[in-house]
Amino acid sequence: MTGAILPAGGLWATPRATARLVTDLLVDRKLGEPAPAWQKAGRMLWHDGATRDASVFAGATPQGWILVHRLSGESAATDKLALDTLRAFIDF
Repeated sequence: MTGAILPAGGLWATPRATARLVTDLLVDRKLGEPAPAWQKAGRMLWHDGATRDASVFAGATPQGWILVHRLSGESAATDKLALDTLRAFIDF
């Protein structure tokens, strides 16, 4: 593989498949410990990434989890949307 997908390890995934990964990895802990690339902020584990205008944010706290995938706009806006949405439903 070549091109813009290489920073993502050459991986493509649907939002549904990514949500399953988030729940299996961060919520149910079926896949072992998250890789060191996952960040920790307080009690939240999170990871984000972008390729060109597409971006994703995945995060989980003991109270809930979120996955936001956008096909346009700045990745910082994706992160903000995810955090604002999560805060609307849980206190973290």
